[in-house]
Amino acid sequence: MHIIADANMPGLEPFEDFATVERVDGRTLTREQLGEAEILLVRSVTRVDATLLAGSRVRFVGSATIGTDHVDLAYLAQADIEFAHAPGCNARAVAEYVLQAVLLLCAAQGRSPQESRVAVVGLGNVGRRVADWLDALGMTVQGCDPLLERAGYAGPVPLAPLDQLLQADIITLHVPLTQTGDDATRHLLDADRLSRLGPEQMLINTCRGPVIDNEALSQQLTDDTGPLTVLDVWETEPTVPPTLYQQVLMGSPHIAGYSLEGKLKGTRMLYDAVCEWSGREAVTESGGADASVLRQPVTSNEDLLALLQTAYRLKDDYRRLGDSLNEAAPDAAFDRLRKQYPVRHELHHWQHDGPVADAWTAVVSRLFEPDGVAR
Repeated sequence: MHIIADANMPGLEPFEDFATVERVDGRTLTREQLGEAEILLVRSVTRVDATLLAGSRVRFVGSATIGTDHVDLAYLAQADIEFAHAPGCNARAVAEYVLQAVLLLCAAQGRSPQESRVAVVGLGNVGRRVADWLDALGMTVQGCDPLLERAGYAGPVPLAPLDQLLQADIITLHVPLTQTGDDATRHLLDADRLSRLGPEQMLINTCRGPVIDNEALSQQLTDDTGPLTVLDVWETEPTVPPTLYQQVLMGSPHIAGYSLEGKLKGTRMLYDAVCEWSGREAVTESGGADASVLRQPVTSNEDLLALLQTAYRLKDDYRRLGDSLNEAAPDAAFDRLRKQYPVRHELHHWQHDGPVADAWTAVVSRLFEPDGVAR
């Protein structure tokens, strides 16, 4: 069996027990490169549709991502090509990123997170975890998810329409990118909705760049009337507008979910799906090494931020992204930042044995529990 896989996917070794694995550049993958491959494993930078697959031998497509907007699912179904993806694989990594972004934004505005209202737009695997962790931090959390609401959602997060939630102190976006229909999310925050946000508010986007009208956001930030913003995703990526980069508080090259654990989990989910599809018995994962111990105290929001930065520093990615914009080919540099991304662990890679004040016990517990839920 022959497998074509994005070179940015770690943990492909189990596939090599039954297949030849060829690693390729997912951004530039062509029909010709597929050759005789029967399985295609991609990430979000590869557009998977009839143009790529028609006439090929591919019978299984797997995407090691939570989103599917880069995949023409209707074509795959019509062509009888099996599909699998990895919902929730990087939820913890994104939640850690958002938690750090919230602390940085609040510090920049001299605001207490515990006295702030946050709107979590989209309550899928990532949004639910973000909402839970921010609630554990002591924030007032509301959610927006029309699909869940119509399905009779009765979870712990109070739901409200998006237009009502635009009054929140912080808005964090966790929706899939959809182009049509009543719940389309492209330009969900368009010029009109952005105009209702002020400089005393904060905005985080870690889902898909086109969910925000980036030109409208940049214009508002130019006029000093827009919210303090953190962007991990950009509407025109791999092109990042230098002006918008300078206007945000922090930005990064679409890596909010790029933890080693998240990537490995995504690959593993595809491995299990391929084994089930092909009738093979999946090889059991081996146990990890004993965890090192972190002993930092957490008795303030500043301590919590320092603990998060033990594993990951958003400022480092912001600096690297800025440096890439000064290169001769910034688009290629954007992809290189992702391909050569340094190893980043989620906090549960370690154990924590430092003192924790009562107000932060719930959120710290979630950071270190294997499933991210307090015991």
